[in-house]
Amino acid sequence: MTTPAPLEQLGRLLALVLSGIVISVIAFFVLDEANARFGVMAASVVIVALTSPLARGRLGRWGQLLDVILIAGFAYSAVWFFQVKSELYTGFFRETTQNLIGGLIGLAVLLILVQRAWGWSLVILALVFIGFGFAGPSLPGLLRHFGMDSGDFMQITWYSFDGVFGRTTGLVADNVLIFLIFGAILERTGAGESLIHISTALTARIRGGSAHAAIVASAIFGMMSGSVAANIAGTGVFTIPMIKRQGFSANFAGAVETAASSGGQLTPPIMAAAVFVMADLVGMPFSLVIAAAALPALFKYIGLFGQVYAEAIRLDIKTLPPEERPVLTARDWLNSALVFLPIAALMATFLAGKSPAMAGLIGVVTAILTGLVLNPDFRREPQRILQALIEGGISSAQIMLAVGAIGIVLAVVNETGVAIRFATSIASVGDGNLLLALFLAMCGALILGMGLPTLPAYLIIAIMIAPAIIKAGVLPLAAHMFVLYFAVYSSIVPPIAYGCYVAAPIAGGNPLQTSFVALRISIVGLMVPYVFVFSPSLLLVAGAFSWSELGFTMLRLLAAVWMFSTALGGADPRLGRIGFVQRCLRGAAGMAAMVPMAPIWGPAVLATLALGLFSKRPEAMTEKTKA
Repeated sequence: MTTPAPLEQLGRLLALVLSGIVISVIAFFVLDEANARFGVMAASVVIVALTSPLARGRLGRWGQLLDVILIAGFAYSAVWFFQVKSELYTGFFRETTQNLIGGLIGLAVLLILVQRAWGWSLVILALVFIGFGFAGPSLPGLLRHFGMDSGDFMQITWYSFDGVFGRTTGLVADNVLIFLIFGAILERTGAGESLIHISTALTARIRGGSAHAAIVASAIFGMMSGSVAANIAGTGVFTIPMIKRQGFSANFAGAVETAASSGGQLTPPIMAAAVFVMADLVGMPFSLVIAAAALPALFKYIGLFGQVYAEAIRLDIKTLPPEERPVLTARDWLNSALVFLPIAALMATFLAGKSPAMAGLIGVVTAILTGLVLNPDFRREPQRILQALIEGGISSAQIMLAVGAIGIVLAVVNETGVAIRFATSIASVGDGNLLLALFLAMCGALILGMGLPTLPAYLIIAIMIAPAIIKAGVLPLAAHMFVLYFAVYSSIVPPIAYGCYVAAPIAGGNPLQTSFVALRISIVGLMVPYVFVFSPSLLLVAGAFSWSELGFTMLRLLAAVWMFSTALGGADPRLGRIGFVQRCLRGAAGMAAMVPMAPIWGPAVLATLALGLFSKRPEAMTEKTKA
């Protein structure tokens, strides 16, 4: 293992300092909001520049020089930011050549480093909206607006609290970063290895047990990661080979890991920290948003388990042989506390009415203490804590830069009013047809979210699309949960499917084929948002709650899960492999079960029950034939 260059070591040290500051502020201090937002963003710029250096490539020392120039450029922009800081509070911005240049340099450095951390998708999105802001008077129809000049643009994006340093930046800095640190520490305590071992043992008697175990592990760690790709890279190196060893194909193994990791972003209580932004946008307590997400996430994973089970039957994959099944000891059960005790402490803090940041801090402290008590390796190597804080600081810096780039987009959207016109357009197209409006919103969300990490994807989609379906008559919480689902699922939808491009090399599969398999096994998860829009009782806390509606909705979803699983998997546990016609009939029954009209879903549920009760097992049929 090569030793990082001095500048890279400095970047890692600053990442450690950033984590320490995040923890200290939550525990002890209250900072001026403007200083806090700019300070975190400036630290993030330096950390990303130094920990992802150009010097690693062909540029060598020239790369180091360019990194230093980028940092110096941002420092120059910082000087002008603080010179006009007083003007930010009055809303009066004096346009000068110097502060325009200072802001332009700051934005340029930000986007260069965003590309380095996240690739081109987010940069291209920001540049498209910048062009849209300036080209307003020349655009046709719905897109036309009054336009912006350089002074307007710089004021709203850089020298205000609406752009790069807007409310979203403050919200993420205050409430989200601590959860990235929490996830890094939890992984370093050995919680991941313990969880995989326990999950494998508990699912060993189920066909396709290794894949089921991988789903559990990836889901739990996915909810704490701000990036689908990062979680796949972290857990996939363990789970994907485990799935392949049991007999599943490389593409299927990569697809399971991708679907489970992306689904973790939708799983309470953390939901990749997007829950805190959603609570702020819809004006609801965090605890209620977490409660609303519980049942949709449950059915999404039931659907994924069903797909894996059907695939195992089709491929005739048996349960793990007794000699290969892990035997759980008292020590294994004790080690489960490495995962569940910190999460329980976090949830208890939530329920006690404390802030999300304080809940995250309690989770961090509990994870460290639990690791020190239960894991001898963690106790012998206390430097793991420092390593976790460094990793958490780097992740925090990368997320902050992404949020800063989204701030540019949000500033332009608010200034031009395009979001309102877009919402009105979708609502008018879908006037009298909510299903059409939802379908258009889904397509828009999948396109806007492609290639973006969860939180930035949700932010841009929530601003652009959520108002459209709210205007069409959807409850605000259901609307935001709807767009969050498709913001996340954009990571598995071809042709971009960036999550699959991370999983496929680990599995030795094809990224595009992996994405199609991931889409197939996530079909229930893709339909769940439509279900809770039309039956909001599934969200528990959205609108008028009805126990009867909840009961019938859950019954419909269970029937749909089974019908889709067996239809798409091409196998049934009682019949074995099934033919094309029966697969089509089961798929139609699954679609019918999703329709919130009793004359349609009722027969579909009855058909599901009939298949389960009266279908004969293959061995029984064979015996009858012999007789």
